[in-house]
Amino acid sequence: MEKISENKNYKMQGFYISAAKRNSGKTTISIAIMRLLRNKGLIVQSFKKGPDFIDPMWLSIATGKNCYNLDFYFMSKDKIKKHFLEHSLNSDINIVEGNHGLYDSIDLYGKSSNASMAKLLRLPVILVIDVGEFNRGVVPLLLGFRNFDKKVNIKGIILNKIHSKRHEKNLINAINYYTDLKVVGNIPNDPELSIKQRHLGLMSTLSGEDVENLVSNISSKISNYIDLEGIINISKIAAKSYADVNLKYNIITASAAHVAPPKKIESGRVRERVKIGIAYDGAFNFYYNENIETLENLGCEIIRFSPLKDDGLPKVDALYIGGGFPEIFCKDLEANSNLRMDIREKIEIGLPVYAECGGLMYLCKSISCDDIMYEMVGAIDADVKWTKKPKGHGYTKLTTAFYDKNSRLWFNKIKFLKGHEFHHSYLETPSSNNMNFAFNVEKGFGVNGESDGIIYKNIIASYTHIFSPSSPGWFKNWVHFIKEIKKDFLKIK
Repeated sequence: MEKISENKNYKMQGFYISAAKRNSGKTTISIAIMRLLRNKGLIVQSFKKGPDFIDPMWLSIATGKNCYNLDFYFMSKDKIKKHFLEHSLNSDINIVEGNHGLYDSIDLYGKSSNASMAKLLRLPVILVIDVGEFNRGVVPLLLGFRNFDKKVNIKGIILNKIHSKRHEKNLINAINYYTDLKVVGNIPNDPELSIKQRHLGLMSTLSGEDVENLVSNISSKISNYIDLEGIINISKIAAKSYADVNLKYNIITASAAHVAPPKKIESGRVRERVKIGIAYDGAFNFYYNENIETLENLGCEIIRFSPLKDDGLPKVDALYIGGGFPEIFCKDLEANSNLRMDIREKIEIGLPVYAECGGLMYLCKSISCDDIMYEMVGAIDADVKWTKKPKGHGYTKLTTAFYDKNSRLWFNKIKFLKGHEFHHSYLETPSSNNMNFAFNVEKGFGVNGESDGIIYKNIIASYTHIFSPSSPGWFKNWVHFIKEIKKDFLKIK
């Protein structure tokens, strides 16, 4: 494969990796393929379909580059195309990992399916099949998938969980006899060749070294069962579909649009630069890369801090506390009382804070885990409790409780927001508590089934996760608000 820098007539190359159903081993295989391609010296750009934080973290480790999300609920078709292209044209190979099964969708017509996404992006599909219970019967499954929508360009098959050499031979012979699909992987049913689903979900409990070793080891073992050259050849099919892409979408490189590097700030304007402290450690790491890059493109300086380990806040103008697994680290978060107290004091004097899900939980008075109550920041007058079933799960739509485009309050300037939520927790508040909310919940659950976005001082904290490309004014308005608050503090001083 030619490198971009060596080929002036570069055409985008890539593929879409999907599966017949969930839990087929697709994510582990995607991680391995991406790392193996990177090991060949290729620049690999990963994408993940759907609202997801965990898989993109693993894919980013595999490629060494940020992973980006693509979603039909958050974005129009044109926005999806442009988002994909903005991040793909500086790479040697682009890989989209799907979610669920290839044709699964929340609607009858499959408008939100992986198949629809693959067609929209004009990418060939490599399909992962769990063949543990199949023999010759895998053929009608494959033919059914191919014939169900002939516009979906299924070109390769990866057979996962093969029991024996004989099993493998029977499968491949049947596929070769009845189809023209290329088998580019035949992976044995071996626990050593998979990352357990629970381990994927608990990445935040592993050290960076542990994660890297896991990705490296699993990729090395799977390399013996993957036809990497066959996969690269399939990826070249996409090039024919993108010959005119630069002209059609007016995109030159991945540094275009909202992913452009931050503008240099003149020395006389240093005071205008906004410093945003982002909570980032094992407890808090659910952030869309698009959100962080949007803030950077708005001229913000991102300063990470750890609620688990840091004694105090860095010098910042605002805080962004995302989601994660604070419930797993309750004891350690409670033990760091110096930072909790520092955050509480800064909030009381007006520090702007935006918090999502786990961040909301952290700002409350306490989190109860296994019948033990752990003290948290205490800025929000509520205690966090748990249920076995998810309280909120899926896409959300929020409308502004009191819309006013001329308001100084940044969240009033957007009529509605699209996001998603996944939480087993709920808030228990005193009967006398009259909480103020920024949003009415049109879709989803939020804090109480009716409202989301708790307002206190200059805090807004919600269970909804916001995806910047779906709400382009969200962070722009927040940064403007932070600058206004910063001016007020300067006047006081």
